[in-house]
Amino acid sequence: MLERLTETIFIELLRRQVISGRTGSTGWLAALADPSLGRCLALIHDDPRRDWSVQDLAAASGVSRSTLAERFEAVLATSPMRYVLDWRLCLASVTLSTTSKPIGIVAHEAGYGTEAAFSRAFSRAYGTPPAAWRQNRH
Repeated sequence: MLERLTETIFIELLRRQVISGRTGSTGWLAALADPSLGRCLALIHDDPRRDWSVQDLAAASGVSRSTLAERFEAVLATSPMRYVLDWRLCLASVTLSTTSKPIGIVAHEAGYGTEAAFSRAFSRAYGTPPAAWRQNRH
């Protein structure tokens, strides 16, 4: 019962934070409070493997490409495509640390066409290749 109460309080605090978001606020919660950015983030998180383009995300979010890019930069300090790539790599890092799936499968699930492309991107983001990163996590 106490655990449920704690969860409920946490959710209520998040809800109030999103609702009270002020114009000019930055960060992930501010992005969720922005109708266009919130829709865009939901799309990315619902289907991270999709071959997203800025045009696709902007159209689905109800804004122009330039408006989406400007809002992303202002609120999240990144571009929409950088966010997509970072989210895919984040999900891949979780998969690498919690499963024994082959790296090629993880690469494919993360939306990469080849294991080599995934390995290069992962190494740039995490400072080490996926296999070494996985080994250091176990």
